[in-house]
Amino acid sequence: MPHTLNINANLLAAMDDLSLLARTVVEGFFDGLHRSPFLGYSTEFSAYRAYTQGDNLRHIDWKLWGRTDEFYVKQFEDDTNLRCQIFLDTSASMDFGAGDNNKFTHARVLAAVLAELMVRQHDAPGLILLGPRAHQAVPAQASRHHADEIFQLLTHAQAQGRTGFDEDLFRLVGTFSRRGLAVVISDFFAPGNGVIELLRQLEGQRQEVIVFHVLAPEELDLPYETEVIMEDSETGEELPVHAEAFRAEYQSRLNEFCKQIEQECTKLEIDYQRLRTDSPLDVALIAYLEKRAAL
Repeated sequence: MPHTLNINANLLAAMDDLSLLARTVVEGFFDGLHRSPFLGYSTEFSAYRAYTQGDNLRHIDWKLWGRTDEFYVKQFEDDTNLRCQIFLDTSASMDFGAGDNNKFTHARVLAAVLAELMVRQHDAPGLILLGPRAHQAVPAQASRHHADEIFQLLTHAQAQGRTGFDEDLFRLVGTFSRRGLAVVISDFFAPGNGVIELLRQLEGQRQEVIVFHVLAPEELDLPYETEVIMEDSETGEELPVHAEAFRAEYQSRLNEFCKQIEQECTKLEIDYQRLRTDSPLDVALIAYLEKRAAL
């Protein structure tokens, strides 16, 4: 499948209407789909009908499309909603990356697009903001109205303060009483073991989890040649370094940091995706749909 869903200036121009942006991106993604092995079914097949905009994407019969060049949807006797919680990091460290590659912009668009996909699949998206104090911004419910609430909150959300991987968050996760899906979107720059504890708590609450580890190209490549001042955006601490001399050591430390999170995800059977903000959205959407199809 061609990777075409880049976050660029045209998309950013629509940031004041994330609901429109999300629908546009999902339609573009759908238009680019061909035969998809990750779109599964969980209930008993009943009949076919013609596809209409807004139908559950998982129920398209791709073999029939290949024979007729028309989209048809499999109808089922019954279907159940899945509660899908989107955890979005709104800490100050997320506000990094130049222009189109800003981490928080990328993360907000991804969260909005995933919420749109969830609604189209008749699932129940909810939004949890991981700022200085983690809280359930929108409860998980399967309705267009609640999706619009998510879009509004994402439109006006700002990245500031420290990341709330703390007891408030763990108490919130402890209220999850039903099996569901949790999507965590973060750079995971937080002190202590709060990140690992969150993943363990989610697994303990019978949540299927997918992690999107969002990083900007500047963080991964350190593309500077002279002495620079590195500042912790959450504490204000500054460290002068000569970028060219420090690059190898820096990248080694960053790779070790990412590897630790990925290894913990592997132990907990959690799907881990490292996302560069200059990469297309297709990578994340396919990872999400693959995870959803397995539930």
